[in-house]
Amino acid sequence: MKISKFYLVVASFFAALVFGGCTAYEQAVVANALTGAAYNDSYYYNGYNYGTNRDSSYRQGIEDGCNSKQGTYRKNTYQYNNNYSYRNGWNAGYNKCRSNNNYNNNYYQNGYSDGCWSRRYAGTKKNAYQYRYNSSYRSGWNKGYSDCRY
Repeated sequence: MKISKFYLVVASFFAALVFGGCTAYEQAVVANALTGAAYNDSYYYNGYNYGTNRDSSYRQGIEDGCNSKQGTYRKNTYQYNNNYSYRNGWNAGYNKCRSNNNYNNNYYQNGYSDGCWSRRYAGTKKNAYQYRYNSSYRSGWNKGYSDCRY
Protein backbone atom coordinates (compact mmCIF):
# COMPACT_ATOMS: atom_id res chain seq x y z
CA MET A 1 0.00 0.00 0.00
CA LYS A 2 2.86 2.38 0.82
CA ILE A 3 4.39 1.90 -2.60
CA SER A 4 1.15 2.68 -4.43
CA LYS A 5 0.74 5.94 -2.45
CA PHE A 6 4.31 6.88 -3.35
CA TYR A 7 3.61 6.18 -7.04
CA LEU A 8 0.39 8.16 -6.82
CA VAL A 9 2.22 11.19 -5.38
CA VAL A 10 5.01 10.97 -7.98
CA ALA A 11 2.49 10.53 -10.80
CA SER A 12 0.46 13.52 -9.55
CA PHE A 13 3.56 15.70 -9.37
CA PHE A 14 4.65 14.63 -12.86
CA ALA A 15 1.14 15.28 -14.25
CA ALA A 16 1.11 18.75 -12.70
CA LEU A 17 4.39 19.57 -14.40
CA VAL A 18 3.37 18.17 -17.76
CA PHE A 19 -0.17 19.53 -17.95
CA GLY A 20 0.52 22.79 -16.11
CA GLY A 21 3.08 23.94 -18.66
CA CYS A 22 4.96 27.21 -18.43
CA THR A 23 3.35 30.59 -18.12
CA ALA A 24 4.17 33.37 -20.55
CA TYR A 25 6.39 34.96 -17.92
CA GLU A 26 8.43 31.81 -17.44
CA GLN A 27 8.69 31.26 -21.17
CA ALA A 28 9.91 34.81 -21.66
CA VAL A 29 12.43 34.45 -18.84
CA VAL A 30 13.81 31.30 -20.44
CA ALA A 31 13.86 32.83 -23.94
CA ASN A 32 15.55 36.01 -22.75
CA ALA A 33 18.04 34.07 -20.66
CA LEU A 34 19.06 32.21 -23.80
CA THR A 35 19.48 35.46 -25.75
CA GLY A 36 21.12 37.32 -22.89
CA ALA A 37 18.36 39.90 -22.44
CA ALA A 38 16.58 40.81 -19.24
CA TYR A 39 12.88 40.01 -19.13
CA ASN A 40 11.71 43.18 -17.50
CA ASP A 41 13.69 45.53 -19.71
CA SER A 42 11.01 48.21 -19.86
CA TYR A 43 11.96 51.38 -21.69
CA TYR A 44 10.87 54.56 -19.93
CA TYR A 45 11.26 57.97 -21.51
CA ASN A 46 9.83 61.23 -20.23
CA GLY A 47 7.71 59.37 -17.68
CA TYR A 48 6.09 56.93 -20.10
CA ASN A 49 6.63 53.19 -20.38
CA TYR A 50 7.08 52.21 -24.01
CA GLY A 51 7.23 48.48 -23.41
CA THR A 52 9.85 45.81 -23.01
CA ASN A 53 12.77 44.74 -25.17
CA ARG A 54 12.86 47.74 -27.50
CA ASP A 55 15.78 47.97 -29.89
CA SER A 56 18.00 51.02 -30.21
CA SER A 57 16.26 52.29 -33.36
CA TYR A 58 12.88 52.26 -31.63
CA ARG A 59 14.35 54.05 -28.60
CA GLN A 60 16.01 56.70 -30.77
CA GLY A 61 12.72 57.18 -32.61
CA ILE A 62 10.90 57.71 -29.31
CA GLU A 63 13.41 60.32 -28.18
CA ASP A 64 13.29 62.16 -31.51
CA GLY A 65 9.48 62.05 -31.70
CA CYS A 66 9.07 63.24 -28.13
CA ASN A 67 11.54 66.08 -28.62
CA SER A 68 9.69 67.06 -31.79
CA LYS A 69 6.43 67.27 -29.86
CA GLN A 70 8.07 69.41 -27.20
CA GLY A 71 9.42 72.00 -29.59
CA THR A 72 12.80 70.81 -30.90
CA TYR A 73 11.91 69.13 -34.18
CA ARG A 74 14.11 66.09 -34.74
CA LYS A 75 13.54 63.35 -37.29
CA ASN A 76 16.04 61.24 -39.15
CA THR A 77 14.13 61.12 -42.44
CA TYR A 78 16.24 58.31 -43.88
CA GLN A 79 15.62 56.14 -40.82
CA TYR A 80 11.96 57.16 -40.75
CA ASN A 81 11.44 56.11 -44.36
CA ASN A 82 13.53 52.93 -44.29
CA ASN A 83 13.48 51.61 -40.72
CA TYR A 84 10.18 50.24 -39.48
CA SER A 85 11.33 50.22 -35.86
CA TYR A 86 12.50 53.86 -35.90
CA ARG A 87 9.28 54.99 -37.60
CA ASN A 88 7.10 53.24 -35.02
CA GLY A 89 9.20 54.67 -32.20
CA TRP A 90 9.04 58.19 -33.61
CA ASN A 91 5.26 58.01 -34.01
CA ALA A 92 4.83 56.56 -30.52
CA GLY A 93 7.05 59.22 -28.99
CA TYR A 94 5.31 62.04 -30.84
CA ASN A 95 1.82 60.80 -30.00
CA LYS A 96 2.44 59.84 -26.39
CA CYS A 97 4.52 62.76 -25.17
CA ARG A 98 2.81 65.90 -24.09
CA SER A 99 4.04 69.37 -24.76
CA ASN A 100 6.55 70.04 -22.08
CA ASN A 101 5.45 72.69 -19.62
CA ASN A 102 9.10 73.54 -19.07
CA TYR A 103 9.21 74.55 -22.72
CA ASN A 104 6.60 77.24 -22.04
CA ASN A 105 8.18 78.04 -18.68
CA ASN A 106 11.43 78.76 -20.50
CA TYR A 107 9.59 81.37 -22.55
CA TYR A 108 8.13 82.80 -19.36
CA GLN A 109 11.53 82.82 -17.70
CA ASN A 110 13.15 84.45 -20.73
CA GLY A 111 10.40 87.06 -20.80
CA TYR A 112 10.80 87.69 -17.09
CA SER A 113 14.56 88.16 -17.47
CA ASP A 114 14.12 90.50 -20.44
CA GLY A 115 11.43 92.52 -18.65
CA CYS A 116 13.55 92.83 -15.54
CA TRP A 117 16.57 93.89 -17.60
CA SER A 118 14.45 96.49 -19.38
CA ARG A 119 13.36 97.95 -16.04
CA ARG A 120 16.88 98.11 -14.57
CA TYR A 121 18.89 99.37 -17.53
CA ALA A 122 18.45 101.96 -20.24
CA GLY A 123 16.72 100.66 -23.31
CA THR A 124 14.26 97.87 -23.83
CA LYS A 125 15.21 94.25 -24.16
CA LYS A 126 12.17 92.64 -25.70
CA ASN A 127 11.80 89.92 -28.30
CA ALA A 128 9.03 91.60 -30.31
CA TYR A 129 7.95 88.41 -32.08
CA GLN A 130 7.74 86.40 -28.86
CA TYR A 131 6.02 89.25 -27.06
CA ARG A 132 3.37 89.49 -29.74
CA TYR A 133 2.71 85.79 -30.41
CA ASN A 134 3.71 83.94 -27.23
CA SER A 135 1.51 84.63 -24.22
CA SER A 136 3.96 82.89 -21.88
CA TYR A 137 6.80 85.21 -22.90
CA ARG A 138 4.52 88.25 -22.74
CA SER A 139 3.30 87.36 -19.23
CA GLY A 140 6.86 86.80 -18.06
CA TRP A 141 8.06 90.07 -19.57
CA ASN A 142 5.26 92.09 -17.96
CA LYS A 143 5.76 90.40 -14.60
CA GLY A 144 9.54 90.90 -14.76
CA TYR A 145 9.11 94.54 -15.69
CA SER A 146 6.71 95.19 -12.80
CA ASP A 147 8.61 93.16 -10.16
CA CYS A 148 12.15 94.39 -10.69
CA ARG A 149 13.58 97.54 -9.14
CA TYR A 150 16.02 100.02 -10.59
